[in-house]
Amino acid sequence: MNSRRQFLRKLGVGAAALPFVSNLNTFASSLMATTRKQRLVVMFSPNGTVPWDFWPDEEGDKFTLKRIMEPLKDFQNRTLVLNGVCDKVRGDGDNHMRGMGCLLTG
Repeated sequence: MNSRRQFLRKLGVGAAALPFVSNLNTFASSLMATTRKQRLVVMFSPNGTVPWDFWPDEEGDKFTLKRIMEPLKDFQNRTLVLNGVCDKVRGDGDNHMRGMGCLLTG
């Protein structure tokens, strides 16, 4: 017989897993599929970054990842690092809020 404490612990684990339940169907179908779905991951640093530890010194596809980007080394051949993209701020709100609208526009 389970105690109340054990029940609550199991309930907590179940609740923690809820966000992943919706991905189970996608995960199962990707295991059986011959081609995998492409995913897009966008990283945004709203408060900036340390430039000399982040931005590569080289241009093109032969760049060296700096300290902050080093955890992405396994994905470097599929990584695109953009710098200097024009993101002119427009719209309602303060400068910080308006800047967010430019994040995924191209």
